[in-house]
Amino acid sequence: MSDYSAKVHIEVGGDRQTIDPGGSLKVGEVVFTVNTAGHVIVSGIPTADPHVVGALWSNSGVLTVSAG
Repeated sequence: MSDYSAKVHIEVGGDRQTIDPGGSLKVGEVVFTVNTAGHVIVSGIPTADPHVVGALWSNSGVLTVSAG
């Protein structure tokens, strides 16, 4: 028997994923982690405006959505 416990689940019949506390999901170079307190931590996002409408980036630590 394994001690492995999945922290990321794909919902049946859908395309949405759920991340349990302690789990993380990597999308490209960006990692979304849910810590044990349930807070979402995002790392690996650009630190300069990518000039792509809707793209996320870190503006001196402030999560910002690019206007393009």
